[in-house]
Amino acid sequence: MCCPLAARGADVFDTFKVDRKSISDEVVQYIKDLIHQDKFSPGEKIPGEREMAKKINVSRNTVREAYKILGAQGYLTIKHGQGVFISDEESQIRNLTSSFFIKKDDVLELFAIRKVLESQAVIWAMENPRLDHHRELKNILEDNKTALKNKASYEELALLDQKFHLALCRMSGNTILIRIMINLIDLLSEVRTQTIQIPGRSEQSLKEHILIVEAMITRDKKRAKQLILEHLSSVEESIIKYQVKDGKDNALV
Repeated sequence: MCCPLAARGADVFDTFKVDRKSISDEVVQYIKDLIHQDKFSPGEKIPGEREMAKKINVSRNTVREAYKILGAQGYLTIKHGQGVFISDEESQIRNLTSSFFIKKDDVLELFAIRKVLESQAVIWAMENPRLDHHRELKNILEDNKTALKNKASYEELALLDQKFHLALCRMSGNTILIRIMINLIDLLSEVRTQTIQIPGRSEQSLKEHILIVEAMITRDKKRAKQLILEHLSSVEESIIKYQVKDGKDNALV
């Protein structure tokens, strides 16, 4: 836990150097660096505009602009009449993922990582087979079938898809892999909702999920790994085709 600001003194800010061509950007990056270096604790109050301007030798307007940017990005919480505070980590992640623009190259890179992680997750899950895991996967598939039959909302279908993939990762027993996957899935949340709306994509994903589970139940590692890779490639191709068809070359969200 970081010590209170008053106890630290002014030396926290004495390393600030600025390029006068982009002062507000420099201030934004400087404060981000302090946060990433754990110089502040979540919820901690930091100097107000006037005080911060004096500490780092810039104008108050520059600090005000930087605080607005950091507030919009989720790093700071500005409470009128109370001051400026470091946002908690959950708020920072939520604001980051909600403002994340998924470009074509981002999709390709994110799916490349997912292929590595999820293909290994399936192998690990099969090395420690449990009947309750098989039942859980089957229940998710049945819920998905029911949702499609009842013409469920795109949001519900997207959540079921997410539930399936997170279940596979959780069954691997690797807690670090699970945490990484949660963040990756958050980054792709908007893309997933749009992908579900592509005609036939939900039905195709369900068929592919069923084949993956069948291979896992028979403990056919080679086939299960091949199927999860083919499934992720299929989804990736759907996203790219949707992007090109709709002329969304710059972003998918």
